[in-house]
Amino acid sequence: MKSRTLAAYCGGIYAFLYLPLAVMFAFSFNDAKRNVVWKGFTLKWYQSLLHNAELLGALGTTLRLALSASLIASLLGLLASYAMARHPAFRGRGLYASMLSVPLMMPEIVMGVGLLSFLVRAKIPLNFWTLAFAHALIALPYTASSIRARLLALRDSRLEDAAMDLGATEWEAFWKITLPLARPAILSGALLAFTVSFEDFVTSFFIAGIGIVTLPIKIYSMMKFGVTPEVNAMACCLLALTILLLASNRLLSRRD
Repeated sequence: MKSRTLAAYCGGIYAFLYLPLAVMFAFSFNDAKRNVVWKGFTLKWYQSLLHNAELLGALGTTLRLALSASLIASLLGLLASYAMARHPAFRGRGLYASMLSVPLMMPEIVMGVGLLSFLVRAKIPLNFWTLAFAHALIALPYTASSIRARLLALRDSRLEDAAMDLGATEWEAFWKITLPLARPAILSGALLAFTVSFEDFVTSFFIAGIGIVTLPIKIYSMMKFGVTPEVNAMACCLLALTILLLASNRLLSRRD
């Protein structure tokens, strides 16, 4: 009885989470302009999507933004993780580690308003790169935690010390020993950062400058006038991309 109850409970949760995605996927093939009734199967919305310059432009901006943010977050996460893993006794280490987790615990709307207030008071123009660094700040806890766990696992091997005993400098030991061993964790953290940046709406809504339109902002603006099934087609493509990224992250985590 307990196992049946647990199975029914889990099934209800999964249905609540994934049935809307199934409906969206089905109506992306619906031969009707309104997502109300089913009128037949068609691929015209996917074809129309390929000729929608505004949606594709917003998608391109979002992809470039997510790639830039993931690279920045991976670099900062690597430096922060290396400092904590290789120099565990430095002063203020606990506060430093706690501050890295603040973006993960703070409400995103608070982050957005705070960053906007800081940038305005500092007279820093709102453009593509300010938004990329804002997304990198949000994604930093994911990259730092992933890379730090890998470096801590490698700490007891003392491979860097052995390399330096054989004549390598500290930089050479890091570049030739530590970095290749940490590469799966770096890629895994970068994929998570890419996903976080790609789907972000709140921070982009506050920080995006004039002419910077991400895909979430574009879809939000379309909702005021009615969402066409092209958005369903775009969402299905993005869902496939997200599943691919998560699967890649899973494979890299297993290698890690």
